[in-house]
Amino acid sequence: NTMFNIFSPSARIRSHAGKQLEKYSSPSKDFFTLIILSSAIVSLGLILNNSAIIIGGMLVAPLITPIFGFSLNILILRFRELGKPLLSILLGTMSAVIISALIGYLANFIDGSSLKATNEIISRVQPDIFYFLVAFFSGLAGSYAYVSEKISASVTGIAISVALIPPLAVAGLSIAMQNWNHLESSLILYLLNLIGIFFGSIIMFIILGFGQDIEN
Repeated sequence: NTMFNIFSPSARIRSHAGKQLEKYSSPSKDFFTLIILSSAIVSLGLILNNSAIIIGGMLVAPLITPIFGFSLNILILRFRELGKPLLSILLGTMSAVIISALIGYLANFIDGSSLKATNEIISRVQPDIFYFLVAFFSGLAGSYAYVSEKISASVTGIAISVALIPPLAVAGLSIAMQNWNHLESSLILYLLNLIGIFFGSIIMFIILGFGQDIEN
């Protein structure tokens, strides 16, 4: 009986999570501004082969939070509310790839030659199960911070470990380089990260008792 209760919607849980869902799940000017800035910074870091710049760009990336909203809406059976976080994820993904491609074309123009794959780019076109595991545990940690007012600020740091923006930046740069193998591999890595975060956050929300009383 308890197993089924964790999936049952409750007014108290909706009230508890509502502010977080509204804050992070809906597309907004702030969301897209940060996506654009993050993608531009990360793309330049990849071109310059500079990990410090890439990490700096990831610090401002908000793309991880709509995934939590998507997961939580599924768990508390708010299916009508899935559109907002899903739209944020899709538009955020497209924005990151487009901006990164534009940075790539700009770099081609400035340098007068075609971009070359740096080590930072190459490291993000080799997806494997370990990237999925990083995303999974980041999803666990991030969703825990997501529903906790005391530690919600650490979501930014967790976003670094899961690194959603760099694979998208590589995808955009691969378009500018016309390297379709890199494009495919970077998008696969991005999807692995998305799936890992999704399952990690679902499990943590269940552990936290969403669908039951978690406001003790």
